[in-house]
Amino acid sequence: MEDEDVLGKNSPEIKELLALVQETEDNIELSLKANKPGLYGEHYLNNKQVCDLLHISMRSLQDYRDKGRIAFYKLEGKILYAESDIYKMLEDNYYKAWQ
Repeated sequence: MEDEDVLGKNSPEIKELLALVQETEDNIELSLKANKPGLYGEHYLNNKQVCDLLHISMRSLQDYRDKGRIAFYKLEGKILYAESDIYKMLEDNYYKAWQ
């Protein structure tokens, strides 16, 4: 076997391969963070996620809960919202343009 057939850890080919492996690993990690599996096919959001989604403050979200405008789950102080309930609330409060 010739020396030129052996790839060392500093060879450009190995460095490129390692960079691709690292990029793939990073992409998988990002994908797993973004697409957390739901429970029984439902995704649940926390207060911050709902506020970001609806572009409202935490206080407005608290008012929605207090007035019964938005469904939520409360588990030992942790409040969660079913994503489908958020979209249902939006659909229930949709008014078509009349012009």
